[in-house]
Amino acid sequence: MIKKVRAKDKLAEIHRKNIAYFFRAQKAMVMKQIGKRTLSPPTGKTRELEDLPWNLTQDEWDRLWENVSNRTTPELQKIIASAEADALHAGANNFKLAIAGPDPSKKPGTTFNLANPRAVAWFQRNGGSVDYIKGIQSTTSSQIKTIIKDALDTGQAYNKTAKQISEAFDGMSRDRAQRIAVYETGNAYEAGNRQFADSIKADGVEMEKMWKTSDNDRCDICGGNEAEEWIPIDQAHQSGHQEPCAHVNCRCYEIYRQKGGSEG
Repeated sequence: MIKKVRAKDKLAEIHRKNIAYFFRAQKAMVMKQIGKRTLSPPTGKTRELEDLPWNLTQDEWDRLWENVSNRTTPELQKIIASAEADALHAGANNFKLAIAGPDPSKKPGTTFNLANPRAVAWFQRNGGSVDYIKGIQSTTSSQIKTIIKDALDTGQAYNKTAKQISEAFDGMSRDRAQRIAVYETGNAYEAGNRQFADSIKADGVEMEKMWKTSDNDRCDICGGNEAEEWIPIDQAHQSGHQEPCAHVNCRCYEIYRQKGGSEG
């Protein structure tokens, strides 16, 4: 089942790049707006940036960010939905191929696609969720707002504060993009697996599932789920999750089988 982990890692890396690019583009937009608000109109006297105090208030940041957020939210939603679509499709089809195995008589027929009613229903509930996108944008705003508050409280210079804001976005394009990509592609991939398992169940086959951790560095939540071993497909795990991911950076996966049979 290491193939599942590798497949999810590959998807996460592809879409991590798109999310990282988004944060870099957002950074450029924010820095441009900050420069306009804090350094103009000109004072008529040249001063080094380290001599200029930070003067963008938190309320002004809220107004600035509202403009940036409104302009960038559609693109972020498109990027997240694309990651989910790719992973959902891959999860279902990879499970289908795994069931077929080397036996020519089990050769898969038509591939799972995003017009599948289960896929449509999943996207209606989860795809590019507006609340989730707003959460990402809100977290970004809060992180920068904290930097601005500290600058105002301490009388910090413009150039130092601007550098901190720039570095915060660099961290988002590196670390946060990775977390988002792993979580979103992981969730959708596992949903695709589950949807194909549900299609087998709909044909009258009694199905079971088991939570598997990807390595020895397991948390209490995922370790407890794995300890349950095989449970009915419709039963929630002890954590309350139907399948991974249980949390950010979760790299666990679910396996399925016909009750009493071999895993798929």
